[in-house]
Formats: sequence, structure tokens, C-alpha cells
Amino acid sequence: MSINPKDFDMPVASFNPNPMKLGLFTDGLPDMPFEQVLDTACEMGIEVLELGTGGYSCAPHLDMEKLLHSAEARKEYLNAIESRGLKIAALNCSANAIGPGERWASHAPDVMNTFRLAELLGVEHVVSQSGLPAGSPNDETLNWVLHTYPPEMMDVLKYQWDVTIDFWSKAADLAKKCGVKTIALENHPMNMVFNVSTLMHLRNAVGDIIGLNLDPSHLFFMGGDPMMIARKLCEEKAIYHVHGKDTRLNDHIKGLECFELGAYNGPAVDRVWNYVAVGYGHDHLWWKEFFATLAMGDYHGPVCIEVEDPSMPNNLVAIQKSAKFLKETMLS
Repeated sequence: MSINPKDFDMPVASFNPNPMKLGLFTDGLPDMPFEQVLDTACEMGIEVLELGTGGYSCAPHLDMEKLLHSAEARKEYLNAIESRGLKIAALNCSANAIGPGERWASHAPDVMNTFRLAELLGVEHVVSQSGLPAGSPNDETLNWVLHTYPPEMMDVLKYQWDVTIDFWSKAADLAKKCGVKTIALENHPMNMVFNVSTLMHLRNAVGDIIGLNLDPSHLFFMGGDPMMIARKLCEEKAIYHVHGKDTRLNDHIKGLECFELGAYNGPAVDRVWNYVAVGYGHDHLWWKEFFATLAMGDYHGPVCIEVEDPSMPNNLVAIQKSAKFLKETMLS
């Protein structure tokens, strides 16, 4: 009887044939010229880019109007990226397209124009946020419902979901016409979509073009578990994008205050939590397990660095440290 030695070889993991790619959300370097951002990204080993188009973003590295209307501008823009061996992973229009009043009036057009620009640039993936309406047709302020007592809050939620589903159904129709395959909504506070059940509610209503931009940093301070969410939504094939972003909880303050209600850019030392460079809130072991969970769930998309760290000298230093850390922990 002959024995084939190959029968005893350890199998190569079939669930991760295409490793995740390290990316950069370039809004983290708003004051750096576009081509310098590209060169800096290459120096850090970045492979793909996430580019802000509007909404909350000032779009520091992309002129949406110019690119929408000039084929020559688009050709030059793409050449600057591709000549360096980089690719566009996604366009990002984080916005509140369903917010009330003039404050948010430009956000819905920005989202729709992002889909149109994606088609012209050959980009199939868009990152956004679900947004948050007012609490009623007569309300003029945002209302994020986190507790359903008194019972009237259920009426608020019903109205808000009607508004949210209506907008994203129309947005998804346009996105499909533009060749966009996925819309990854970030699990950001002050949004209708921020956890598993809210994402699935919108996804079931609109379709599987809707998925999650899984950003662990927000889940840390909201009390969620990024690994549990990764595992559950990978089962649903509903994770379309991942942000490499970290948070450090100041437990000695959180134990007293529960939630952070101070100024968003208030002194870091006084806050319940702070965004930090990746690895400065959670260690190598946590991030390795997080990426292993994503890989076992068949996620092969980008992991794009997004940094807001008040303790670092500047954002470039925080991004450089994050890139180094992620290259040590990602399954790539």
C-alpha cells in the first residue's frame, strides 16, 4: 500500500484566500496636498484609499464638482493614484442626509452626487452614515432615541424609520443605476443605524446593497462588542468596510459619569473616552483576534485608518503609528 505524503499536509485556510488590505481615509490629513498624501501613504505601506466627498467632510483631497463635469480632471486624478500603485477602495460621504432644516440641506445632494461620481471613477463601494431625522414632522432638532420610555418614544421611532427607509430606498436605487455594489453605513452614534438590529432593519427594508462600515472605536464607548458584531454580521454577509480606529476608555471617569456629555473637543483628560491611534486603546491581542474573526467570517475588504487622537503631536504621527501597528496585527 502506497502512502501519499500530501494526504498528511495541513490544509491552507480556505476562508482567507484574499487578505484584507490596509487603507487610509485621507480626511485624517486635511491640510496636506493631495499628491503629498499619496506619497505619504505609499511610504507607510498603504494599499488602498478612502476619499471624502462631502457631507461632514470638507473633501480636502477631492473636488466633486470638477470631477463630475470634467473627464480630463478625472483622468488626471486617477492617474495620480494609480501611477503610485494605489487604488480607491471607497468614496466616503458621511452625512446626515435626513436631518431637519437648512443645517443638513446639502447632505442629501452630496450623497447622491457621490454615487454619480463613483460611476465616473469606476468605484463600486461607498461609505456613509444612515443619518438621523427629527422626532416628528414639526420638530427642528435631531432626536436620538436610546430609551423607549415614555411609550410615546415608539411613535418617534416609527416616524424616524419611515423617513430613513424612504431616503435610503431612493438612494439605493440611484446607487444601483450608477454601478455601486455596496453602501457601507458606519455604526456611528447619533444615527439610526448604529448596531446589529438597526442595520438589519434598514437592510431588510432596502436590500442587501446596505451593509455595515464596522468601526470598533464607537462600539467601545457605546458598550458594544466589535468581535460579536463582526461574527454576527459576517454570517449575514453584511460587513462591507472596516475602519481601523481605536478608543481609550477612562474608566475612573466613566464609572462616575456613564456617558460623555462634555464638549466633543473638550480636554482629553476630563473625558469619559477619547479616540486614539490604533493600539493605544486596545492591544495587539485584541486586534489580532478581531481580524481573525473577520477573516473566519470571509471578510476580505479594506481596513482604512481613521484617526482623531488628541494625545499625539499631530494626525500624521497618529496615522504612522496606526499603520505600523495594523501591519503587525492584520492577517495580510
